[in-house]
Amino acid sequence: MAVSDVSTLNRSISMLIESTEEMSNKNESTQSLEIEQPVQKHSAFDCFQLIEQQFSPDSEFDETLGIEGLDEVTVVTIGGEEIIIKRQPDEATQAASEIPFNTIFKTPEKFKQKQRKLYLPNTEINVEITDFDRNVTYHLLNPNLYTITLKHGQFTWQIKRRYADFQKLHTQLMVFKASLNIPFPTKAHKQLRESFRMTKLNQTTLSDDQIRNATTLDVNDVTNKDAKDDKKKKKKGALPRFPNKPDALVPFESIPGRMKQLEDFLKNLLAISIYRQHPETVEFLEVSPLSFISALGGKGKEGALKKRSGSTRPSQRGCDCFGCCSNDCCFRLNQFCSTGVCSRWRNCWFFVKDTFFGYIRQKDGVVRGVGLFDQGFDVSQGVYSTGMRNGIQLYTHSRFVMLKGSTRRSTKEWLDYIKHVASNQASQFVTANPHNSFAPVRTGISAGWFVDGASYMSCVADALEKAQEEIYIADWWLSPEIYMKRPAIDGFYWRLDKILLRKAKQGVKIFVLLYKELEVALGINSFYSKQRLTALHENIRVLRHPDHARAGVFFWAHHEKLVVIDQTYAFVGGIDLCYGRWDDHMHRLTDLGSISTPLQNPISMLIKGAQNIFTKVPGSMDTVDSSTPIPNKRVIKVEDPEDAFMKQVADLKPGHKPNTPEMERRNRLSAVKDKVKTKGRDFMNLLSLNESEIPVENEKNKPDACRNLHFNDDEMKEAACGGMEDPSNNYTDPMIETLTGQAKLWIGKDYCNFIYKDFINLELPHDDFVDRTQTPRMPWHDIATVVVGSSARDVARHFIQRWNAVKLEKARDNLSYPYLMPRTYQEIKVDPNFISIPLHRVSCQVLRSSSSWSAGFLDPEYVEQSIHEAYIDTITKAQHYIYIENQFFISMERGNLYVKNGIVERLYERIMRAVKENKVFRVFVVMPLLPGFEGDVGGTSGNAVRVITHWNYSSINRGQYSLISRLITAGVEDPFQYISFHSLRTHSVLNGSPITELIYVHSKLLICDDKTIICGSANINDRSLIGKRDSEVAVIIQDESFEEGRMNGETFPSGLYAGRLRRFLFREHLGILEPKPKSHNIDINDPISDQFYNGIWRRTSNRNTRIFDEVFKCIPTNNTQSFAQLKAYLEEDPLCKTDVKAAEERIKQIEGYLVDLPLEFLKNEVLTPPATSKEGMMPNVLWV
Repeated sequence: MAVSDVSTLNRSISMLIESTEEMSNKNESTQSLEIEQPVQKHSAFDCFQLIEQQFSPDSEFDETLGIEGLDEVTVVTIGGEEIIIKRQPDEATQAASEIPFNTIFKTPEKFKQKQRKLYLPNTEINVEITDFDRNVTYHLLNPNLYTITLKHGQFTWQIKRRYADFQKLHTQLMVFKASLNIPFPTKAHKQLRESFRMTKLNQTTLSDDQIRNATTLDVNDVTNKDAKDDKKKKKKGALPRFPNKPDALVPFESIPGRMKQLEDFLKNLLAISIYRQHPETVEFLEVSPLSFISALGGKGKEGALKKRSGSTRPSQRGCDCFGCCSNDCCFRLNQFCSTGVCSRWRNCWFFVKDTFFGYIRQKDGVVRGVGLFDQGFDVSQGVYSTGMRNGIQLYTHSRFVMLKGSTRRSTKEWLDYIKHVASNQASQFVTANPHNSFAPVRTGISAGWFVDGASYMSCVADALEKAQEEIYIADWWLSPEIYMKRPAIDGFYWRLDKILLRKAKQGVKIFVLLYKELEVALGINSFYSKQRLTALHENIRVLRHPDHARAGVFFWAHHEKLVVIDQTYAFVGGIDLCYGRWDDHMHRLTDLGSISTPLQNPISMLIKGAQNIFTKVPGSMDTVDSSTPIPNKRVIKVEDPEDAFMKQVADLKPGHKPNTPEMERRNRLSAVKDKVKTKGRDFMNLLSLNESEIPVENEKNKPDACRNLHFNDDEMKEAACGGMEDPSNNYTDPMIETLTGQAKLWIGKDYCNFIYKDFINLELPHDDFVDRTQTPRMPWHDIATVVVGSSARDVARHFIQRWNAVKLEKARDNLSYPYLMPRTYQEIKVDPNFISIPLHRVSCQVLRSSSSWSAGFLDPEYVEQSIHEAYIDTITKAQHYIYIENQFFISMERGNLYVKNGIVERLYERIMRAVKENKVFRVFVVMPLLPGFEGDVGGTSGNAVRVITHWNYSSINRGQYSLISRLITAGVEDPFQYISFHSLRTHSVLNGSPITELIYVHSKLLICDDKTIICGSANINDRSLIGKRDSEVAVIIQDESFEEGRMNGETFPSGLYAGRLRRFLFREHLGILEPKPKSHNIDINDPISDQFYNGIWRRTSNRNTRIFDEVFKCIPTNNTQSFAQLKAYLEEDPLCKTDVKAAEERIKQIEGYLVDLPLEFLKNEVLTPPATSKEGMMPNVLWV
């Protein structure tokens, strides 16, 4: 030992003696506990002797750390002093088998805090020194490097340590032990410790404040409840005996014996709780709060490193010589500035897990950064890369981290381990994937689909209710007061904010990402949504993005729609959890009926509905699942005036109490009515109606659920055999049709027609902004999917990347907004009953459109457009048909100056290939009749509507770059034999008069050959597809299970997932979801045969279009090719006004919802906005 080391040690011992004597004097003067017999304490001389023993040449082993019974005690802090008490295992802790995932969200603890709860409960740590490396050239005093293998439960890891590391640990623990006020185990002390924190505390002299401030620092610090348990004899643990002889004095042939000595020392040391939990031991073992959370994967590698500031923000790196170093003008100057003079290095605890890495600030235990392995991964070491011999440079698309190890050896170990993880566990994210996606193709995935919002929201509500630890939600727009299950016969139980509040109270962490809109352009009021949600509970965290001015993003949006439950179940599609999206296959134009049923008193029905808020209503799909625990209505906690109202109504009974005063009984109902005046019209109308005033629904008011077509005999037989998807999973409860009164499905703002009027005053969710008696609602058609298992983990990984990027940008130092971590992909536990719809076995890949502004990529030029590439690849490989449902169709020939995506180019090439090969190939396109913008398409307020219409038609059939024009130019006589464009429209009765409205197609779906689908949030335009603009998420799903199908009369395997989804959509659009007698048969199994394509699909669409135009004078229409014709057309009275009976007869001939897209509408007019208008001042990229 060097002279300097000896002097340092002597100074440390002197300081220890002084502090120990001072502590001893203090303990003698202050009697904190009444003890019958005097207590032995360590004197300063005893402490000196204990420490001196390890340097005594007369002793081979140091047994200072051993005290009989030390493995049965733990440390507590009372009055600022650490003392030892007897410990007993907690029964709850004994039952626990692993550390739950939500432990990562608990309040962090600083690394120097003693007795942190880090290990698996009641699980020992097995230690084995498996190897050594001897080098006397560079390590004369500590030549042996020992490889230690540790196993703790299911976790196994290795560390490498020298004798000096063991010696340092031993010395630190001796100092820790000597500094404790350790009473020897006398009888009085044993009795006192047994009664600690129990009813016998009044026998001590501890004050109430001291008892309240007592903090147990061990997870097993629970006193014995049964005195008999103390009498059980435990096997005496071996004492930790540290070998005093340095490695330099141990000959080579004695190394196996030395390995055994150190191994026994470590084993015995870890058997003692207060030593195992000590910070020095924890650091020696490379353990942290994230080490033994099985949901994060294996133990990984951890340790203390130094990190240079500015891993993501270059401005944090310090001086760069006025920009010279950032331009790498001089390598030596750059390295000198960045790593020497101007750099700032901070201690951190770095960790590497299966698919991610991160670092923790040791002084407070806060996770300060999380990075995901991705295709931009690179790691390097050395002077040229880092400017240091022991530096590491770690780079991903979203993170740049510069680390510095203590030695070159440890740095090399880190480098090797990071490369090992990247090439093994994380290889699926580091290597290139199909379509250049961030996620690989997953096989054996369970997946299901949803048509329209009713079934989707109902299933999402059930999934939210079953969430155990985490909920992720990302939406373009989110309305907290949206009802997820309808009708609202369970009161507010299934309202979104109430569901989230219940789960937050149960400890589930909820993270929501919302698009932060430009308020001057959109009225979705994301600020209100955030304030409403975050005010509910501290476990609900909401971030809005982007900050437009700071990010420089004014035109683009976060357009994805995601719900992820416990990173295991993911919902992806085009449906936001907001107003106007809930709909079913009926696509009603009016809200008929309320929560009352015919011939029943509405007051009693309201009371019954309120009393059943938390009970299951027989026969209703929109009630709570029997397996879901539902709180008793008598213990409802009032959260807002609505809940107060429902609680008050729930307390009403048909008969009043005998002791109720007359005036109270008389005014009770009026008091309830006063409370509900401003809370929507539903309850007010119910309270106001008499039984005789209940409107009875007649045949005219009922929507046409059955549209003249039905299943043929073969289809019915096939369905009975399980060969056809049961559409009942996407139906709304039939009980809806028996309910009458006022609004029962769309409450307040949810009843909307946004082409007629855009949303206003969203902070008043229950106030109508559209007159229900005069204006029909606009039906909403949409598609979504659910994936389970590893693909859901991929969706969650995308959300985590976005959340962490926004947190780094907007809430870097806000500890209430934590960094998120992805779960492991190993042994994913899936509940087969979690999703309530049929699931199919498929292969799945998660796709996205992401760039620097949306996903936090460091390189502003890096873009992922895997959705676009998947569309291109699928269209190119299509064999028989392509079916597309999309909100837009904006794509042009390659080389045009406006639109860059290649959808139309690939469709053109695929159709031309079919023409040259003389083969049948069909393309079905279903899109909305008009874009979803407020305004009159023929008036001054319709600039936004017309400009989108212009780009749609320019892509389809107008101009030299359009698809139809190019096909005709190429010699295709009838392009519509290969591709057809359609929309959806429906009709109903309002105030006794027939009405019609378009069904807004919001789907983002492609189906190919009954075996491949692409479904997500991406529209067919540049905004969604080229990656640099809107952020989007989608999935490409390919069937792994098939049934017999037909293509152009020949047998063809039809996927259970894609084929059944396509047939369901065809049935819905053609009006044959429900059988109806006296109708002709229809076969939808062969989508490309001439009999179906021309005889059914196009014929039905054309016939419906003609009838709608004749009866209602619909807009848009091919009958108006100029503004003058449009004006004259609108001045003509439609048949529904001149001859209602004739109109009703013609309406009966409408089959389903399918109509033609009017390709000749306003073809003689320029639809681009005037240059002086606000729409005209916007760049073209905003619209395409």
